[in-house]
Amino acid sequence: MHGIIAVNGKMYDPQSAAIPAMDRGFLFGDNVFEVLVAFKNKILDIDRHLNRLRVSAEQLNLPVHWSNEELSFELHSIAEKLNLKKMYLRLVITRGVGVGLEFPIETQAHKIIYAFPAKSVPENLQQKGMWLQLRQLPHTERGPSVKTGNYLRSILALNNAQGKGFDDVIWCNSESEITESTTANLFFIGRHGDLVEISTPSLRSGILKGITRETILTLLNSAKIPARELIVYKDELPRFDEAFCCSTVKGLIPITKIDKHQLHTLRANSTFRHINRLFQTWVASEIGHYVDWNTGDKIKDL
Repeated sequence: MHGIIAVNGKMYDPQSAAIPAMDRGFLFGDNVFEVLVAFKNKILDIDRHLNRLRVSAEQLNLPVHWSNEELSFELHSIAEKLNLKKMYLRLVITRGVGVGLEFPIETQAHKIIYAFPAKSVPENLQQKGMWLQLRQLPHTERGPSVKTGNYLRSILALNNAQGKGFDDVIWCNSESEITESTTANLFFIGRHGDLVEISTPSLRSGILKGITRETILTLLNSAKIPARELIVYKDELPRFDEAFCCSTVKGLIPITKIDKHQLHTLRANSTFRHINRLFQTWVASEIGHYVDWNTGDKIKDL
């Protein structure tokens, strides 16, 4: 596989990189991470990602020994070395080596950066939109969730859903509040006559405070398009006629079916298409030109 893995500042090819077998990130998921996307050497929203990493680390009492400037320099150095049209970057900080559930008295945090070509969104998803299976969690978490490497629940749910013909899962908590998909935030769009309602599940429902989610809210509000964070209950889903997922690497992906509820997100003049154009224009302003989100190819200048 083409790419780079840097362990504590030293770069390796993916086949040669290694971490200690007693690393707590490997043993217990005792880590925090951020996923970033880069087009050539332009890393989108790097400052906000690094700030969120620190918030996650503080919540877990996990020391981060590197400044944002140091982390940013290393991420940019790796991006420049690979020089890909579109790149997936994953920054992981683990607590270091140690066994047992107690925090080690003395340990050195480990820093791992993964850099690979970003995977494209499958063409069939772009054409038909995502079909999501509604799944209920046995608990409710309040406040924004912490971004750690423990994804087993999502892995099992995703594979189960795909075995039944769905593309992903949409979670709701034990209070029947919609939260997020396995790796993305959600937006819902409803119509009341000529009025358009754009909503995203509230942080209070226990979702990740997504960077792309925040960007979309900012763009919509700056364009005087009302959008709000809202507790959305699963029984309310039939009142929405459009929806989409958003994430750092995948961008905006239309949703056209949740269980048996059909959505019209891909109709010719859908609100989703307008929001996606607004987002693509923002990306162009960040990297200096319009880009094909999937391939990273330059489309045109600003």
